[in-house]
Amino acid sequence: MSMRRTYSRVQSFPSPESDTLSPLSNQFDQSKLENLHQLQGSLVSAECLSKILDAAIVAQKLGMKLAMEAISPTTGSNSDWKFINCYLDSSVLLLDACNNIQLRLDSIRSCLGSIPIGLHYLDGDHEPSEVVLQRVVASLDLSRFREKNHSAKIEKSISRMRTFGKKLAYKDTGDIVSPELYRALTSSWGMAVLAIRVLSYTTSFRLVTNQSAQPPKDERWAVLLNELSNKIKVSPKKANDIASMEELARTELAAQALLKLVSSWQKGGDSSLRRMAVKAVAGELRSRKDELEKALPVIEDKITEFYKQIVALRINMLGLLSKAQREDVFALMVEPFSSEKNQMDTNPKQFQSGVAWGVVKTKKIGRACSLGRIRPHCIGLIKGKILKLSSLNI
Repeated sequence: MSMRRTYSRVQSFPSPESDTLSPLSNQFDQSKLENLHQLQGSLVSAECLSKILDAAIVAQKLGMKLAMEAISPTTGSNSDWKFINCYLDSSVLLLDACNNIQLRLDSIRSCLGSIPIGLHYLDGDHEPSEVVLQRVVASLDLSRFREKNHSAKIEKSISRMRTFGKKLAYKDTGDIVSPELYRALTSSWGMAVLAIRVLSYTTSFRLVTNQSAQPPKDERWAVLLNELSNKIKVSPKKANDIASMEELARTELAAQALLKLVSSWQKGGDSSLRRMAVKAVAGELRSRKDELEKALPVIEDKITEFYKQIVALRINMLGLLSKAQREDVFALMVEPFSSEKNQMDTNPKQFQSGVAWGVVKTKKIGRACSLGRIRPHCIGLIKGKILKLSSLNI
């Protein structure tokens, strides 16, 4: 059995915060979602990101609960099973995106490790040599934060999610999907995509330099910090892009300011004022770095929980399909991997702590082979070590 795809009649994906019939509208606090549109082109704090992830986690739990209540192996229609298959096929993209975001955060953490080296070189009251200054410049160059391929990956991933979202939202006139099932899964999907989109953009820098500003004079070290603040601004790559995570952007802003001071060290000027400016900016950079390092584990933990809830919803839906297949009411289209099969006959318990990322394989419905296998990322473990879902405490 194959999924019919009619793109000319595809409807736009329903937004959970605007859909009055959505489970989120009736059973979830909408206040957390009301101002999401205001995030466009602005800085987003780690606290705000944490709340958005909380909303996405609740949406997955609620979607699973309502979907399980809406359908059973004996009462589900053929359209219901087709719809669940479509969701399962689409959900692999969500898991892949979670892995990519986690890898991105690891890259940021790695870049932060070089900052203390540069700050150490600037300690003391002595005049640094040219060699030392070169080392400081190298350690403060945070251009690695702005991975060129990361933005392209974001756009490609979100584009795929948008395509699958339209397929998931499309209703054929001949198909009668349970309204409760439809609202449960489309709402959980919509909230998941929203959270992933925000997380993806906010972990990408959008810092640019205002080229129209005049460079400061060499002797004006006392006002250099203010001028640097005016020269460097945060702006979105596109009008509808999220600018950046606040702690992330401010860390690079301080690093850029210190880098400019160090780069102009040989131009002369008042040595005492220059030293005061360097110490002030170095202290600011150290403070911003510490704030970012404290914020990253919170976001990582929320992404882990988000990932687990997506997997839990997937396993529950696979369980329904497996039972329906045994009842000869539907032919299973999505082939689960072995560790998922072991969980289908029982309702999954709540996930416990210590869960690692897994490998998900599906029998694809018209999808590129590159999406067939999700690259695992093991939090707190050696990278490259693959932990299957059988290792999860479900």
